[in-house]
Amino acid sequence: MLDHSKISSTEFPPLERRMPLDFQGLDLNFCRNPTCASFGVHPDPFKRTTDSEPAPDGVLRGTVSGAMHEEYFKCPTCNKTSRLKNNRAISEEYRRLKHLQEHDPTAPSCRSEGCFAHGMSVETNPGFYWRFGKTAKGDPRYKCRLCLKTFSVGKPARRHQRSDKNRVIFQMLCNDISLSKISKITGTSYRDLYGKIDFFYDQIQGFVAQREDFSQVDFHGAGSLFATDSQTLMLNWPTKQKRTPVAVQHLCTAHNRSGFIMEAALQFDPSLSMEDAEARSLEADEAGVSNAFRQFGRVWTKTEFEGYLRKLRKQKRVKTTDLYQLPHQGALVRYDILQFAHALRVREMLAHTDAPLLLAMDDDKGLQQAFQAVFVQEIRSGRADIAVVSFDKGMTNDMRLKQFNDGRALLSKLSGLSLQQLQLLSNEDYAELVDQTLAAAMGSSDMMIGVQFPFPRKSEPHKVVRVPTWRPERSDMSAARLVRKATLRGVDAYFHKVRSNVRFASRPAISSGNTGHTWDKQYLYKPELLAKIVQVYRFYHNWCDPGSDGKTPAMRLGLARGRIYERDFM
Repeated sequence: MLDHSKISSTEFPPLERRMPLDFQGLDLNFCRNPTCASFGVHPDPFKRTTDSEPAPDGVLRGTVSGAMHEEYFKCPTCNKTSRLKNNRAISEEYRRLKHLQEHDPTAPSCRSEGCFAHGMSVETNPGFYWRFGKTAKGDPRYKCRLCLKTFSVGKPARRHQRSDKNRVIFQMLCNDISLSKISKITGTSYRDLYGKIDFFYDQIQGFVAQREDFSQVDFHGAGSLFATDSQTLMLNWPTKQKRTPVAVQHLCTAHNRSGFIMEAALQFDPSLSMEDAEARSLEADEAGVSNAFRQFGRVWTKTEFEGYLRKLRKQKRVKTTDLYQLPHQGALVRYDILQFAHALRVREMLAHTDAPLLLAMDDDKGLQQAFQAVFVQEIRSGRADIAVVSFDKGMTNDMRLKQFNDGRALLSKLSGLSLQQLQLLSNEDYAELVDQTLAAAMGSSDMMIGVQFPFPRKSEPHKVVRVPTWRPERSDMSAARLVRKATLRGVDAYFHKVRSNVRFASRPAISSGNTGHTWDKQYLYKPELLAKIVQVYRFYHNWCDPGSDGKTPAMRLGLARGRIYERDFM
């Protein structure tokens, strides 16, 4: 990478940057058009005037334009634009997401929060501890060398008053039972119930940190098709004064064949309060600095968010009832930052495989740009494709069934096989027939614009697939196979399960007598509780809940040999 810090000379005035600094080696600001010869090439980050030092020979220039907070880089090769992103904020959010999946809070360590050894496990940092005998029940005890406090290591639920209720509460939590009903059925107080949710969350974090090793997965055999999408989860109004809901995005990537949820996170950080975010921004004096260049650009501050809503109202881009507010506790992460960080996490999980990747995603330009920027090396080498999938989500079940039957009838007509013969085909033979028929029918269809799949499933009627990474020299058979395989079924099926099985994630009820505001008596007021329950359900789906084949997604992916029961992680 070019060391831009050495470009300046004493003969010229200091150069001013026009693009954000890289952060710890991460720089995602370049042309993100996969068909461009300059795709992934970092341009000159400095402003150049007539009295400043000229750019070195061979360095890509282009232009940076746009209003404050909306700056973009225009590539001189393809004239496409790419919005500037805050590398520091993306890196910080990536580390937060990584910590959620790789931190083990159950590892025995000093429990004094002010101690330097707090969170440093006995196994990996033995120099911080002395062995200090055993408890009356025989559990080993340790003493911290720094703060001289002692702690013991035993069964996780040894201090629970009603540990016999843990299993049933865990199952209820993941099977559409509200907190009020869980409390009533089990005779557990809300205080103890919240404590058990914290306990489940910690135990699951420890289990996931030890067991989710994707370097051991054979993606050639298990499949390397992934689907990424987001759903909006609602929280009740945090205060009685403002009758406006809180909306957070739930961004997920699923392994299509197994249904395993590779990465899932809410657009919410409970470790940072709204007041802390505001104070940090004021301390850095960044009110007049663009988001892409800020030191604290990862989360929304209250002042910035309210200004953003005022702008939307002024532009009449939203109705008053569509507006939402910041959570009363914690901080709302900027969604574009979450998208880029999410893509970095997915790439890290797939770093050990050389299998060809197909990354399907919803028709969201921000999500598309995030994956194209992060997977730039894989795309340039031809090992990864981005497929943007759109379909008619508003159709009823009867309409979807008609679309499916019409597609079957068309396939029967084009292939010369009867409907009965089609039903007798194996999955492999049926897929091969679809590919051959579609390849012959596609002709010179432009994959960059989009191709409609004529033989849709019920789950994706009127499916259209657009491939921004398409290379024209590829065969018609390759194009047909990609159109057939590109799907969001894996992640959409998971979102449906979340809506159905997590009581607090169901779709909101619309109040007809309160200007259309959304509210539900079972919704949560604490977003950090929703963040924990979402992670608990992800674990339940991946490891504990078998499908019709008797296997869990972790078993299908090759991470587990059998179903995980509550006793295995509690």
